[in-house]
Amino acid sequence: SANVTNIQVEVVEGYIWRYAKRVGATLFFRGIRSWEKDGRDERALQILNTWGPILLGPLYIPIPTIYIEGDPKYNHVSSTLIRQICSESAGKSQQEEQVNSLSELVPKNVAAKVAKLYYQQRKQ
Repeated sequence: SANVTNIQVEVVEGYIWRYAKRVGATLFFRGIRSWEKDGRDERALQILNTWGPILLGPLYIPIPTIYIEGDPKYNHVSSTLIRQICSESAGKSQQEEQVNSLSELVPKNVAAKVAKLYYQQRKQ
């Protein structure tokens, strides 16, 4: 919702639990398409996020994960598709096209932010 102000979206490399501890997060929220499509990978990540702080340190109490299952009409949307759309921008007119394309897949009020985050990540 456009009225929610205490949510932050970040593109993170490395162990997410280390980043979460660094910024003081107390919960993981993971969006999934469905358990059928994403369940196996999500369980593997959950194991890593649970055991990583214990085995790889520094030692922390694991951060709980809450899963949010998406509307089935968006089951074709994946992070790979989002990155592909974001990688197609070069000039300003193409960036506007990119935001329009993303607006069909992510909420309109975050499409420009998502495009900017992936564009910045690609430049690094």
